[in-house]
Amino acid sequence: MQNRFVLGVSVGESFAEYSLLSGEEALVQKRVYLSRENLKQSLSQFIAEQKEKPEHVFVSLRLPKKLLDYRFGGAVAHLTTEGFENWLDVCGSKHAALTNKDLIFSITERVLASGTIETPLKIEDLEAISAKLSLVDCKKICLHFLHSNKNPSHLIQAQHFFTEKGLEVFVPDNADGAETERWNKNALNATMSSLFEERKKEVLEACEGIPADKIYFLSSSGKLINSKNEALESLFAASTAMGMVFGADKNTDVLYLGLENFWLISGQQWKDSWNSAWGDVALKHVQFDELGIQPTLGISLNSFNRFDFNTTQEGWEPGPMFLGRGQKSCLLDLWAENAKLAKTAGLEDRLAPQGITRFKNSLFALSKISKIRDNEVTTITKELQSLSMHRLAMEAYLKRKSKKLLVTGPLANVFANVFKKDAQTTVDVKDFAESTATAVFGMKTLEASL
Repeated sequence: MQNRFVLGVSVGESFAEYSLLSGEEALVQKRVYLSRENLKQSLSQFIAEQKEKPEHVFVSLRLPKKLLDYRFGGAVAHLTTEGFENWLDVCGSKHAALTNKDLIFSITERVLASGTIETPLKIEDLEAISAKLSLVDCKKICLHFLHSNKNPSHLIQAQHFFTEKGLEVFVPDNADGAETERWNKNALNATMSSLFEERKKEVLEACEGIPADKIYFLSSSGKLINSKNEALESLFAASTAMGMVFGADKNTDVLYLGLENFWLISGQQWKDSWNSAWGDVALKHVQFDELGIQPTLGISLNSFNRFDFNTTQEGWEPGPMFLGRGQKSCLLDLWAENAKLAKTAGLEDRLAPQGITRFKNSLFALSKISKIRDNEVTTITKELQSLSMHRLAMEAYLKRKSKKLLVTGPLANVFANVFKKDAQTTVDVKDFAESTATAVFGMKTLEASL
């Protein structure tokens, strides 16, 4: 790997970062804010500007979780064994349906847990469902047949039938495990497949001139993927790469302080499922905890009328108030005048004076209806900074799986001071940790597969 030039591309929900490496040494790096810069154009320009062209490109691609909602991903029909039409809703979250209720169908067929066929599948039943889907112009269908992993004959028949009708068919994998976990994964894959393919197409077109078979997408399980039926596998690819590159070999947990997420990653431990808003999903990934303190966590008054942080993130669209467009204050606004934040790649020249002033006015207005004694904005800011730092440090201490901890990421410069007195903690300011880890881990995975 020493003389090879490798490009790591990490596409997040609001930011994308690119790292060109020679071996494991970063040569050139760049981060773009996707609300202001186009993914395809910025990546294409980054590659064109480099004297050395990458031989391989490795991509971790994370779509916004809100886009997993079927209303954003398009209509997807679900066909289940009779009697299991509402199983995913019953076993998962009732507030996060995976499809329109009018597109859930059942069919009389049954395979027993032993793999024995009890009730044969009838093609004429599929004809009736196909006619209904044609009327509503639905082009995607998920097949969820009970015990299909024990005997897939009915699943294969239905898949062949609907494929011939011109539909995009999604089937669960044949792995053992809970049926609902496999079904949830299949349903979410179908929901995000179009969005995944759009993002994937942007990356491929931006890498024009690099052979398509040299461009690889990483999975959460640490494999290289290329199928739309594996779109969900990309969701936690970056955290898996960081856990394996920065943590596994060094027997240390990784506290990644990114612009979008604060993750505590353990490279020594794996999980086989993801506890999502839609219920448990069969999705192998390196163990990580999404911490309670997050970069765009909202700020408001709690039930005691005192300043506190919300439980949900405001996100980067429109972003913190210091960018000038946000209307709600969040944690990062507390550091709006910090020189280190202003120099963070992707945020340079983004800080708007009018946005910073609006944040201070918002904080002052809240102080007037709060029960705090000192309503000086400077005092409130410092107290909230201290509160967030100590919560972050305590949560990282309580949840870490290893004695040692590596703190890294673009916001490590801002938040890492609270960890410096811990003898077991190392601060390594790798501003481009996601894209670097994606490139390094991707290359190791490829070499291991050859």
